[in-house]
Amino acid sequence: MTAFVTIGICVRNCEEFVENAIKSVVNQDFPKNKMEIIFVDDGSTDRTLAIIKDFASKNEIKTKVFHQRWKGLGATRNVVVQNASGKYIIWLDGDMELPKEHVRKQVEYMELHPKVGAAKAR
Repeated sequence: MTAFVTIGICVRNCEEFVENAIKSVVNQDFPKNKMEIIFVDDGSTDRTLAIIKDFASKNEIKTKVFHQRWKGLGATRNVVVQNASGKYIIWLDGDMELPKEHVRKQVEYMELHPKVGAAKAR
């Protein structure tokens, strides 16, 4: 059985990059019905939130979108943790892109190493 995974994307003023970050999640070779995406917009003043909402309205992956006044990365990550349904959380910044096999490989590693509490990829 494949574990359910939350992709946590905390953003602020990432309109130039966030679409590519989103596409890198959508293009994962991991089952879409085993993932959710949680976006937390931390007070963007550009089109970041509009791009995220547009994606969320058309997306096949379960998506939650939160928007708050600027509180910083720690506070935004706490919103993800408090609302995550996944066994694992994979963090993605708004200006990053994941390789196609990233989620699958992270889940496989964590499932094979149950005593590991956190892992980071290159």
